[in-house]
Amino acid sequence: MAMNRRENMLALINHEKHDHVPVTTFDVCGCGGSRETFENGPGNGGYDGFGCLWENTSSANGAGVPAPNSAVLKDVTEWKKVVKFPKFEEYDWEGAAKEAHGRFNKENQILEYGFWNGPFLRLMHLMGFEEGLIAMYEEPEACAELLDAIVDYRIKTLEYVVKYFKPDVVCVYDDVATERGLFMSLESYRTLIAPAHKKFNDAAKSMGVIPHLHVCGKCEDTVPTIIEEGAHAWEICQPENDLVGLGKKYGDKLAFIGGYDMIGEYSYKPATEEQLRQSARDTIDMYAPQGNFGFSGMLMMTDREKMMNYARILADEAFKYGTNYYL
Repeated sequence: MAMNRRENMLALINHEKHDHVPVTTFDVCGCGGSRETFENGPGNGGYDGFGCLWENTSSANGAGVPAPNSAVLKDVTEWKKVVKFPKFEEYDWEGAAKEAHGRFNKENQILEYGFWNGPFLRLMHLMGFEEGLIAMYEEPEACAELLDAIVDYRIKTLEYVVKYFKPDVVCVYDDVATERGLFMSLESYRTLIAPAHKKFNDAAKSMGVIPHLHVCGKCEDTVPTIIEEGAHAWEICQPENDLVGLGKKYGDKLAFIGGYDMIGEYSYKPATEEQLRQSARDTIDMYAPQGNFGFSGMLMMTDREKMMNYARILADEAFKYGTNYYL
């Protein structure tokens, strides 16, 4: 008898044999993320719990980003005097968990809580990318202290997440790369960012939760370190990385979730339904033979209605094509 979708997804992220190619649209119930107003500010823009000002962007379909020229922290060595951590205890944890559990299919999904601002991104939000990256180079010790404090705060919020949501997985979103490469040297990643990730992942495991890491862009050089950090899966791995080679080399230690070319040709030119479906099948055939792949796919475009329609087609085809793929 074939595994149900929940069993299958858990087998993938625990690096065990499974029957289907997982499809996150169907197999994962996501929660957290944008709903954490103390981390991301109000939905229509405004200040988060750190005092960072967020604004919506039309280019990102209304997604919030830190507003220009609104840095909270100018000198990283002064962080203890300047940085104020959110009063996360005041968040409606019970109500948010109740809403998530109302959407959660316990038989065929895992419950995944997303921490949208990982330690690196929070440092960048506090200082702005230019000043934040300069600070990592010029004041690594102060940055390490602040990153550690950010993780300690996040571990405290994790305690609330585990208590109320009881997730299977927690995923830290920490985009340390562009589509061309890392924002920093690999050595800086290993000495500053990796210890912060590992501390959080160790805490998650001690609470009985599986840790994942979300990184967009070309970050393939960090994969061995991601494994050392204790992440079970890399979301959303993108094809500018050598996913076939990485899957063959590290597939017994890391699950690869993503794969679809979100900024490929169909993000800027029309596609028929069959072309979209074929692209989903091609993605699965490229990466699933390594046995450690879960499909997650969409296309980045400014027309939100079209984007969501394309995403539904891709997920539907991936689900159909990937079911019983290994049987």
